[in-house]
Amino acid sequence: MPSDTSFVTGALAGAAVGAVAGIAALSLLGKSRQKEFEAIKQDIVRLQASISSSSGSRPEQSQGQGGGLYAEDQRAKIAGITSNWTKPVVIASPALEPLAKQIRKRVGEEEHGYGETVSLDYFKSNDPNIKFNWTRVVGRKIVFLFDTVDQSRFFEQLSLLQALQGFSVPHGEDKNTKWKTYVEVGKYSWGRASKITVVIPWYRPCQMERTSRWHLGEDGKWINSNPEGQWLDVPCAQYMARLIATPGSVPPLPGPKESMDGMPLHPLWRPPLELLFVELHEEKPVERSVSDLGATIRMERFVPYFLEKFKGKSGYPGKNHMYILFPDHGAYDRYAVSVVDRLKLEADHILYIKKTRVGESIGQEQKLFYEDHEKNELERTASFTDKDSILIIDDFTNSGSTLFGAVELVKKCAGGSEKINVSIFVSHLVATYDPKVVAGLKDKLHKLGKQCRFFTTNSIPLTTDLLKDDEQATVIDISEFISDMVQ
Repeated sequence: MPSDTSFVTGALAGAAVGAVAGIAALSLLGKSRQKEFEAIKQDIVRLQASISSSSGSRPEQSQGQGGGLYAEDQRAKIAGITSNWTKPVVIASPALEPLAKQIRKRVGEEEHGYGETVSLDYFKSNDPNIKFNWTRVVGRKIVFLFDTVDQSRFFEQLSLLQALQGFSVPHGEDKNTKWKTYVEVGKYSWGRASKITVVIPWYRPCQMERTSRWHLGEDGKWINSNPEGQWLDVPCAQYMARLIATPGSVPPLPGPKESMDGMPLHPLWRPPLELLFVELHEEKPVERSVSDLGATIRMERFVPYFLEKFKGKSGYPGKNHMYILFPDHGAYDRYAVSVVDRLKLEADHILYIKKTRVGESIGQEQKLFYEDHEKNELERTASFTDKDSILIIDDFTNSGSTLFGAVELVKKCAGGSEKINVSIFVSHLVATYDPKVVAGLKDKLHKLGKQCRFFTTNSIPLTTDLLKDDEQATVIDISEFISDMVQ
C-alpha cells in the first residue's frame, strides 16, 4: 500500500496539472472567495518544485477501470488544499439543527446571505428531494451532524454524505436541454468537499455490535442459551458504520472537463472521511468494522469533560468527601481511569455495584465494591455521612432503573439519610425514545427528593428537550465539546 506521502504527492501533482482548469472553475463561485483562489494558485506554484523531484508514481488508470482510483486508495488521508483558507461548514439533520447552530458560531462559519446550505424536502410520492448549495461546500471542510435516532432520515442523510464526496456540476449551457445531456458530452465539472467529519452524538444501534446464536423454541420464544442455535442476529452497529463510511461515487463517463477544487481526477481524489462518535457504548467492534474503507474513526468520551466541569462547580466537596459510583463493573472499567485523572480520588472512593442474575432477571447486589491498586476486589462497609457527595455515572439509560436503584443503595449506606447529596450523570438519555418513559423517569427523580439531581447531554433532543424545565435536571449543551473536537 502506498505511503501517505506518495499519495499526497500524486494528488498535488494532479492539482498542479489541473490548476488552470480548477481555478477557473472555482472562480465561478463569485468574488467573495477570490482571496482563497489566489492563495491556492500560489500554493500550487510553490509545490511544483517538490512534486517534480518525487518518485514512486504508478501508471494511470482509465475511467473505465474505476475512474483512476486504485483499490487501496479508498480516499485521501489529508484534506484538500482549499481547506487551508476556509472555515468549516456545519450541516445537520433537522433534529440536530439547534445543536448545529451553536457549533457554527463556535467554529466561525460565516453567515450566508440567504437560505440554508441543505434543503431536505420530499416529492409528492414522499420520496426524498434533497438539494444542497454546491458553492458553499466545494473545497470546504464539512462537519455533518448525523442523526441515528430518527430512522426515517437515514437514507437521505446517507445520500447527502455520498454526494459531498463527489458531485457533478453541469455547465450552464446545458440548461437548454433541462440538464439532460451534460454527462454524455462531458460538459460538467467535478466538485467535492475537502474533508468530511461525520459527528454522531448518539449511535442508536450501539448495543447491536456482536452476533449471538439463537434458538427458536417450540413455544415460539427465542433463547440464546442453546449452543446449537441455528439462528444469528445481525450486528447492525457494524453495518450501519460501514454504510456511513462507504466511499463516494466516481464521475459518470466520459468524465468531467475539470475539477472545481484543483485536486486531481486521475487518479480520482476523494476527500478524507472521519467518523466521530460521542461516548460510544462498544468501541472496538465498530472501529474494526470499517477498517478496510479508509475512514478515520474517533471515539471521544464525554465523561472526562463532564468530570472537569463538575469539579469546578461551587458546591464540589473536595476529594475527601467525593465518591463516584458506577452501576456495574463495565462502567467502572470504562471510566475509573478518567476519575483518577480528573478528580484525583483514592481507590476506595471509586465504587461499583455488582449485577445479579436470576434466570432472565437482572438485579443489583445490595453492596458497594471497589478495587485496590493491585486490582483486588474489596467491599466498602463504612457508612456515608451528610458531608459526602456521590456521583453516579453511566453512558446511557433506558428506564433509569439501575441508576435510581443505585441511589436507593447509597441512601441505605447512609443510614437512610435524605440529606446526602446524590447526582446522576448519563451521557445519553435514551428512555426508549418515548415521552412516557421520560415522564416516568422524572417522577422517580422527584420522589427521591431535591437532594438528588440528574445530569445528561443534549445528544438526543427527542428526550432531553422534555427535561429543560425540570428543576432537578440539567441538560448540558455538547456544542462546545464537539466544536473543540472538529477544529
